[in-house]
Amino acid sequence: MDIISVFKDTVNKYRMLQRGDRVLVGVSGGPDSVCLLHLLLRHREEFDISLAVAHLNHCFRGAESDEDEAFVRDLAGKWGLPYYGEKVDVPDYIKKTGLSPEDAARRVRYAFFERVRREIGAGKVALAHNSNDREETILMNIFRGTGLEGLTGIEAVRDHYIRPLIEVERAAIEEYLKREGVPYRIDSTNLQTYYYRNKLRLELIPLIKREYCPHLSASLKRLSEIASADISLLGKLTDEAFARVVRAMPGGVMIDLKKFNELHEALRYRVVRKAVEEILGDLKDFEYRHARMAVEFIAEKPTGSRLNLPRGLTGEKSYEYFYIYRGDPPAAADFYYELPVPGKIQVPEAGAAVTARIIENKGGIAFKANPLMAYLDYGKIKGNLAVRNRRPGDRFIPFGSRFSKKLQDFFVDNKIPAGERDRVPLVVAGDRILWVGGMRIDDRFKVTGDTKKILVLEIQRQNGIQEESTC
Repeated sequence: MDIISVFKDTVNKYRMLQRGDRVLVGVSGGPDSVCLLHLLLRHREEFDISLAVAHLNHCFRGAESDEDEAFVRDLAGKWGLPYYGEKVDVPDYIKKTGLSPEDAARRVRYAFFERVRREIGAGKVALAHNSNDREETILMNIFRGTGLEGLTGIEAVRDHYIRPLIEVERAAIEEYLKREGVPYRIDSTNLQTYYYRNKLRLELIPLIKREYCPHLSASLKRLSEIASADISLLGKLTDEAFARVVRAMPGGVMIDLKKFNELHEALRYRVVRKAVEEILGDLKDFEYRHARMAVEFIAEKPTGSRLNLPRGLTGEKSYEYFYIYRGDPPAAADFYYELPVPGKIQVPEAGAAVTARIIENKGGIAFKANPLMAYLDYGKIKGNLAVRNRRPGDRFIPFGSRFSKKLQDFFVDNKIPAGERDRVPLVVAGDRILWVGGMRIDDRFKVTGDTKKILVLEIQRQNGIQEESTC
């Protein structure tokens, strides 16, 4: 393998670098990161970039860790590069968080890289993952029951992070350093099978290559490329589905259940993941199993049920929507719109339009059995109509009852989720509720044999889809 050609081809293939880039290089002192730094330095003028070195002392190996830190600091000085170092007691962090050593080290390390990147204004952070790291990651993900994304292994480019050695084999790196006479450090823990990744690298992968699949590396690379192509297509389909199915709301999102249930199962998982990413900004700690849990919850649980999700998120199911929000259920802003008769108004807070019209009661009228339509005695209504959401102290007499009821109690009795109550459109005349939209009219305004003019109210969803009428 011609490491220089593969390195340059990878940089160009993934458009990792642009002229004028300031690149922060993560250097542990081991062969991979030292090789990466040497190659970037060697081609610095060709790429027209500036470099800086970042090293985090994890305090895992006592004096050895301190020696690694000194080595990298001296190397940066020898090669004339700015050096940024930090020392963090990761073992203590593990005790406090209960994380695995690998996960804890990764979190602390990336937080460090991000701080330094912002401090010095670097546009890129270069990391030294190689092709062997990628195959190890793919196998680890398979054993964990990964979704399609896990089959890609380590991405060549993600956000600010670039991995110019991702197509280079570890053996080629070691050969390059030997040929160029470049010194590096050996991490003694890399030889300990106590760590899961080390055990995979030192025991399982050699066994697979020796006994079952000599071309494992090539096979996993091909699998990664196929998965990446499929993910690209699914990403476009997910974006299209998301635009149709999901709407933003203060503090979260709302998923249209009717449209969501029409999606292919694969897209449902992805829409949920994208919804979470929209709220949190990333998918950290939100795994495939959490998306599956949410999809199954939507399919199986009754209206009003709640689901606890990672990082303080809550899922809540209503009749028409599945809400995902952070913290307390987000309250909708108060809304109030005058409703002309006849006429039609848009109520964006409720995701609907409301229409009103008058028909003569000539007898024998068959009312449509549609929850999104209401029929009232227009002669009993005093004042102009309006559409608003609930207010403190709201009461009405539900159809079929003789007694006044608090709207709040009506919502509770009918298991309307807290997150949806502020979005229910109420058609009112003055201070009287005529219709709790989609649910119940006030009994005082029902149509009788003495009714001469009938007020017909209808709710239309913003997507234009209406309930089928029964007559």
